[in-house]
Amino acid sequence: MKLTQNKNNTWKKTDNVVLRVDNIDLQYGKDLEIFLDCGFENISRGRCKLSLRKKEKQTVDNLFIHSDKALMEVCVYYSLPDLNELIKYFSYKKNSTKKIKISLKISDSLMTNDSGDLYINDKKKIIVDSIIWNIPVL
Repeated sequence: MKLTQNKNNTWKKTDNVVLRVDNIDLQYGKDLEIFLDCGFENISRGRCKLSLRKKEKQTVDNLFIHSDKALMEVCVYYSLPDLNELIKYFSYKKNSTKKIKISLKISDSLMTNDSGDLYINDKKKIIVDSIIWNIPVL
């Protein structure tokens, strides 16, 4: 994300990252994986690569923020029946021109200014506490 050091900015904490899904790719090989290319709704710059994968025993949903490029990477883990259910819901969306939105509740706050710039000094990995899907049907 962009490092902004303008002293006139008013910084505030946020523990919610809202994504807009621009593209969905499904990869089916040994395991099912879903890759989503996203933009931000509450952060002004950058992209997010979200991957949905089969849940293993010790996996934790997480968000990784790069400090050297405007990119976040999110890994979310679901059971195989839940992944199949999501694919079904994605197919309902084809009747709508509205974008899918995803709201991530994170365990550690991020700092944004009034313009939506994200303040990051160093790369950072944060646990995702919950994810809410808003999939338009009509």
